[in-house]
Amino acid sequence: MYGHMSMAARSGRLICGSRGALLLLLLILVGTLVVLHRVAQSPLLNQYEILQDHLERQQIQSTRSTRVVLLWNDFFGDPRWKLSWDTLGPQEMRDELRCPVYQCEISNQHEFLPAVELYDAIVFHAAEMYPILRPVPLQRSPHQAYVFALMEPPGETKHRLDDERGFYNLTMTYRLDSDVVWPYGQLLDIETGAVVAPSERPHWRKPPASFNDSVVWDLWSGKTKTAAWFVSHCETLSKREILANRLQEFLNVDIYGKCGTHRCARGDPHCDEMLDTDYLFYLAFENSLCDDYVTEKLFDALHRNIIPVVFGGADYSRILPPHSYIDANRFETVAGLAQYLNFVGGDPAEYVSYFWWRRHYRLASSSPFCDLCARLHAPGFGYKTQSYGDIQSWWFNSCRLESQIRL
Repeated sequence: MYGHMSMAARSGRLICGSRGALLLLLLILVGTLVVLHRVAQSPLLNQYEILQDHLERQQIQSTRSTRVVLLWNDFFGDPRWKLSWDTLGPQEMRDELRCPVYQCEISNQHEFLPAVELYDAIVFHAAEMYPILRPVPLQRSPHQAYVFALMEPPGETKHRLDDERGFYNLTMTYRLDSDVVWPYGQLLDIETGAVVAPSERPHWRKPPASFNDSVVWDLWSGKTKTAAWFVSHCETLSKREILANRLQEFLNVDIYGKCGTHRCARGDPHCDEMLDTDYLFYLAFENSLCDDYVTEKLFDALHRNIIPVVFGGADYSRILPPHSYIDANRFETVAGLAQYLNFVGGDPAEYVSYFWWRRHYRLASSSPFCDLCARLHAPGFGYKTQSYGDIQSWWFNSCRLESQIRL
C-alpha cells in the first residue's frame, strides 16, 4: 500500500507540474500579446494613426456637441444681458447674433442644466454684486471656465477682487489683452468686411492728401457752435470735468445734462441732429484713464457729422483710423488744444479731411458671446488649465490717475 500511494503521489505531482507549465505558458502568451499590442499602438510605430484617430474623434465631438454658458448674475439689472431671450440656442446664435461658431446655448436660468458644474462656462458680471443668496457656485468642474466680464472701468468694480484669486479662467472686457475682447464698437473694412479695430496692431489705410465730402462741407457752413458735451457723471477719476472747464476759458463748450447748464431730453432725436447741424466738435471724454477704455459716446459721435475730441487712457490709434479724431493728450496744454480746435474748425478743407475714413471703413458691433462660443469649441480648450492668480492686479494696473495734458 505504501508503494501504491507513492505512485499516486508521483502521478499527482506530474499532473500539477503539467498544469503549472501550461499556466506559465499561458501567462507568457498573454504577456507577449500585451507587449505586441502596446508595441503596435506605440507612437514609435503608429504615430500618424494615433493622431488621425484622435482628431477624428475630436471632430465628431466638436461638430455634434453644444457648449452651454450660464449668465450668473444681471447686467446692470438686465438678466438677459441685452440678449433677446432668457435662453439662446444655436439657431439664435447663428441668426440673431450672426456668430460664425454658433453651437452654443446661453441661459440666465440657473436650472437650465440639472447641476451647476455641468455648464461649460459661467459668466460673472463684476460691475454688480453677486446675488446674496447665490454668491458663487457651490460645486465646480475642473474643466469649467469661469469668466470675468466687465465693460466698465476698474473703478466701477463692485466687490473685492483680492478675495477672488485663482477664481477666474477667462476675461471678457474692453481691454485688448482680454481672452474675449468686448468693445463698444468696431471698424470694418468696407472692401473686405474684415474687422480692423479695436486691435493691438491694426493696419490702417493712409489718409489721402486731399479729400472732399459735399455733405460735411455744406454742414460746416451752418455750424455756429464750437463744442458739445453730454455728461451725467460730474466728478471723475480722469478729471475730465476740469479739462472741460479749462477749455471753456478759450472757446465755447456747451455742457448738457446735470453737470452743465444745457438740457436735452434723453432719446430726443434733436439732440443727435444738432451735433450734425450746430456743433463742430463733440467732447468724448472718458471718466477713467485706463488702457483701451473708450465708451459708446465715442462710437455714437462717429455716426454723426462731427469730429470727436477724445480724452482717455487708450491708445486711440488702436481704436480709430488716423486723422479721424483729435486726442487731447497729444497736447501739452489746454491752450494748445484750444488753439488747434480753432484752426480745424475755421478751415473747411481741414475740417472735412477728418471724415476721409468713411470711404474705407464702416462702424459695426458684435456680441462677445460669439467669440466666447468659438473659444469654448477650440480644440483642447477643456483640457487646458488657466486661471488668473491675481485678477485685481491685472485689472487695476491698467489705469492711471494723471493725464498727459496739463490741467
